[in-house]
Amino acid sequence: MKKNWIGRSLAVAAISAAVISPSNCVVAQESGDSSVVTVALAPIDTMLPNVQHLARLVAGGTGAGTVATILKQYTGGLDTSRPAGVFVDLDETGQPTPVAVLPLKDIQEFFGQLAIFGEPEDLGDGLYQLNLGNSIYMRAAGEWLLVAQTEDAVMDFDTEANKTLKGLVAKYDIRVQVNPQNIPDDLVDFMMSQIEAGIEQGMQQNSDMDDAQAEAARKQAEQMMNSIQEAIDGTEKFVFGLAVNKAEKKTMLDFGTKFVADTKFAKQVDKLKSSKSALSGIPVEGSTMSGIALQLIAPEEIAQMQSTIDASMQAAIKQIDENSKDEASAKRAKEFVSKFIEIVMESAKQGQMETALNVSTDKNLSIVAGITVADAKKVEALAAEASKALADEGAPVKLQVNTGKHAGANLHKLTAPLPPEADEKVRKIFGDNVTVAIATSPKAVHLAVGKDCDAAIKATLDRVAAKPSSQGEMMKGRFSLGKMLQFVQSIESNPAVDAMIETTANGGDNVMIDSQTGDRQSLVRITLEDNVLKAISSGARAAQGGGGF
Repeated sequence: MKKNWIGRSLAVAAISAAVISPSNCVVAQESGDSSVVTVALAPIDTMLPNVQHLARLVAGGTGAGTVATILKQYTGGLDTSRPAGVFVDLDETGQPTPVAVLPLKDIQEFFGQLAIFGEPEDLGDGLYQLNLGNSIYMRAAGEWLLVAQTEDAVMDFDTEANKTLKGLVAKYDIRVQVNPQNIPDDLVDFMMSQIEAGIEQGMQQNSDMDDAQAEAARKQAEQMMNSIQEAIDGTEKFVFGLAVNKAEKKTMLDFGTKFVADTKFAKQVDKLKSSKSALSGIPVEGSTMSGIALQLIAPEEIAQMQSTIDASMQAAIKQIDENSKDEASAKRAKEFVSKFIEIVMESAKQGQMETALNVSTDKNLSIVAGITVADAKKVEALAAEASKALADEGAPVKLQVNTGKHAGANLHKLTAPLPPEADEKVRKIFGDNVTVAIATSPKAVHLAVGKDCDAAIKATLDRVAAKPSSQGEMMKGRFSLGKMLQFVQSIESNPAVDAMIETTANGGDNVMIDSQTGDRQSLVRITLEDNVLKAISSGARAAQGGGGF
């Protein structure tokens, strides 16, 4: 048995995968930290209208009515003005021991609605047992009813934890929190041995790998586990939150992480607050789609990246050797890949990489993207080599280098003719050739794809020059479902698209991604406007011939 961190990491991953996507969220609340997992539910009086609202968007009035009927049928005897929750701990064998906490108003009324399952047996001291094939234990503790699979779980549960529920759902209908530091070491050790055995078995079954490939695979697995371990040790909590805002016609999903003080991640979050963006001019408000992301890379991560890339390089070289027409062609291709990787690694060593995207469908499809690099001159040199190689081989793809200048950047162009058998819909979008305009500024590479790529790349360079050092953002994205549907319809219409367009005709059809950093914590919020959900439902029904779900 090797390092303790492998099992711990996988234990956390197994538990987290069942309840949340470990990304970023508002996590300022300090409550609910004693359990491994805490699930908090807003009061029924608050949640029911919101759940009905979602059901109405997705399934119409019938769906909303069904939700209301089910909730009212099984919440009799509960106080619908107070929150509920589930607290999950792990027993000495590593098994999860969930305890549901229900806000109790009238226990006899609550038991009455359970009559179809049987009558709970009164064991005294507020403890009840209900046989549902397996025994369920319930304990009345003041204004709360505790429900679990074992008697010990309900008897030993500290009801002081109930006080945390109100704060946890102050801003959410549902909030799930995972506390990785509460995973017992015994469970970690057990899972470690199981995973190690699985990895060894997988390696033995993959007989196609030679010794070098096997060693590279081992290093990749070890680095992945090291990264997971580092993330677990440096993380206080993962959080997921769902909130429905009927008034603003939005549904919000928050994903969050709070980091341990003085860890690498906490320092990166702090550094991100003062980081500057070099590509903030690329996204255009009101476009069909836009996005920007800023990644900070710690010095100690460079070696891990290099090892991972080296393993990928070996795989690429193998493919080149197997598919190249001659030895000279293979040698040139491998040199090209090697130089490209060198550019990527030098850029990573700068400690910050940024990417940005903008997609417009107002006239024609126009896709613009940008990425920061350490030295764009090396990109130009590599492009010049590629241009010569394409010309020497008589390839139909043409790469022209240094065709002009604009806003301090050098311009280049790539043209690739569509094959004769290309779909006519593709020709309608791109024409007979796919044309890519390329611009290299000292520290960035920009691309524009589309019929108007020359004008698009110049407009992009002008916008970037107008915002030379804006505040950096971990992540930001915008997507207009209606605009994308209209573009799809202009290429080829179908009943599902038509139905969705009708739903989005009045707006309210945007998906928005926003990020925020604070003291040792970060937030990513995904916002869905109501007509996004409604349009998806309309399209699904239309695709099924107009029938219901």
